[in-house]
Amino acid sequence: NGSITVINLSLVPAEIVHIITAVISRMILEALQRYRRLNHGRVLPTVLVMEEAHTFIKRYKDDAENQNSAAICCRVFEKIAREGRKFGLGLVLSSQRPSELSPTVLSQCNSFLLHRISNDQDQELVKRLLPDNLRGMLHDLPSLPARQAILLGWASELPVLVQMSELPEEHRPK
Repeated sequence: NGSITVINLSLVPAEIVHIITAVISRMILEALQRYRRLNHGRVLPTVLVMEEAHTFIKRYKDDAENQNSAAICCRVFEKIAREGRKFGLGLVLSSQRPSELSPTVLSQCNSFLLHRISNDQDQELVKRLLPDNLRGMLHDLPSLPARQAILLGWASELPVLVQMSELPEEHRPK
């Protein structure tokens, strides 16, 4: 009984896409904070799904001069990752470059669904997510077939190889 809203920012100029994303996301967090306050602690479950998350939640150098729009956008998502759950706000991040994501946001992630990863830096980051005795599972990451992934974290007691259902032709993106 919920609703889905897709905000396609592909036509927004690159110079302002980070600011637009930060403003929308911050407004959602603040609206959920007000909702909780006005409804005696109840939350309105909400999930932000970020495609190409490394574009908006990019690792940055933490210095006073680093006030560009990408760093400001990343700080908004760091706040959401740290505080959003108590207001019912969750994040789903999709990225082909996890090594470029903010360490603060990554540290708040509870579950990971790892598809084929061939970049060495990304593989190293993923290896650090696992205990030593389970790192052998990641040898297959560079050669995972399409629709297969390794699920780990709170969503599964042990890391497990999963296969995604095939999407019928009529539901595939065009």
